[in-house]
Formats: sequence, structure tokens, C-alpha cells
Amino acid sequence: MTNSSSNSLSLLSAVFAAIAFFLSWSSAFNCNYVSFTTAQDTNLSLGFGLWSHSWYAISVPLNGSYIFQACIGYGSSVAIDGPMKAARVFAILALTLGGVIFFSSLISGCVHNPNTNNNDIKRTRSEGVAYLFACLFQGLSLLLLNSPTICTNNQLIHQLQSDMEGRTSSSNIPIEFSTTCSISTGARCCIAAIVFWFMAALVSCQATSVARKEEEINGRKENLREPLVPNDIL
Repeated sequence: MTNSSSNSLSLLSAVFAAIAFFLSWSSAFNCNYVSFTTAQDTNLSLGFGLWSHSWYAISVPLNGSYIFQACIGYGSSVAIDGPMKAARVFAILALTLGGVIFFSSLISGCVHNPNTNNNDIKRTRSEGVAYLFACLFQGLSLLLLNSPTICTNNQLIHQLQSDMEGRTSSSNIPIEFSTTCSISTGARCCIAAIVFWFMAALVSCQATSVARKEEEINGRKENLREPLVPNDIL
């Protein structure tokens, strides 16, 4: 078993961590974490994220009606409940912890150290634990699905639906949104990030085990090179 084995596993762990980091970033700052769809065949959905949500502006000119979509932040009228606050905190923790460990591993890989094998064991061991915590925090960010403000009693949905109902007679847009949310792009990215954080932790722990075995083998080789009888006696 050569040093290339642990190095290859460390590289694979970094690749998984990189994918998890960008998925985590996309999940945290996407305005379509969850969505509400319409029962009608209008291909219309309204997305809600941790810090922003999609919104529609309705224009009713003389020749028809137009709906414009934009991504905006939550205003002061939206009450941020406990599950939503917790989801925000855990999303930032996963992104920060995983990102710091990932970028520090890239930097340490570029720095030459004479005691490389011992440092690799310590580094991969700490990386494995950190990625496992990032996986846990990422999973807890799914608490947004339990938020009444977002998923079960969304006042913004009620507001938009009332606004559309008031315009139905003139614009002929019979639109009714679903009563509960469903997972969308952001939540799917979050689930994928959980998987990749876990894979990064698993591979990093395997790299630690391989590096230890390599250190034992190298130590035995060094002992075999030593003469049985000291040179000064000869």
C-alpha cells in the first residue's frame, strides 16, 4: 500500500466536499426552497426560500393579462417563526463549517511539510468529523418544511390568491394555490448536499485509516533497513 492510496482518497473527499459546498450554497440562497403550485393547468408556482421568495406582479392591459415573476426578500410583515429561524442558523453553520474545512484542506494540500504522513492523519481525521457535523447541520436546515409561516399557513399565498380572485372577473385567471408546500429546487439541493457531506466524511475517515496503515508499513521498512549489529561494534 503506497502513499498514493491515502492521497487519492483525500482528493476524492475534497471533490465530494466541493460539490456539497456549492449545493449547500445554492440551497441556502435559493428563493425556491419550497413551492406552492396551482391546481389549474397554468404552470404557475410560487417559491419560498430561507431569506427570499418569488413573487408575481399582475398587469391587466386592454388586450389581456400578464404575470411577471421576481425574487424578493421577506418584508417586515412576514413573521419569522422558530423553525424558520432554526433552519437559517443550521444552513449557515453547514455552509460555514464545511466551507472552512474544505478550503483549509485545499491550502494545506499546497503546503509542503516534512512530516506529511502524520499531518495527513490528523487533517483527514478532523475533516471527517467536521464534514459529519456539516451533514448534520445541513439536514437540520430542512426544519423549514415544518414552518407554519412558510408551509402550512402562508399569509403571502393568501394575499396573492385574494388579489388574483379580485381580478378574476376582468382577467379570467381562475387560480387556486395548494394549501401546503412541496419541496422545490432549494430543498432538493439541500438533500443532495446532505448526501455529499456524508460521502466526504466517509471517504475522509477511510483516508485516515489508510494513512495509518501506510505509516505502520513505512515504519517497518525503516526498521528493516537498520543493521542488526551497530556499525561502531563492527
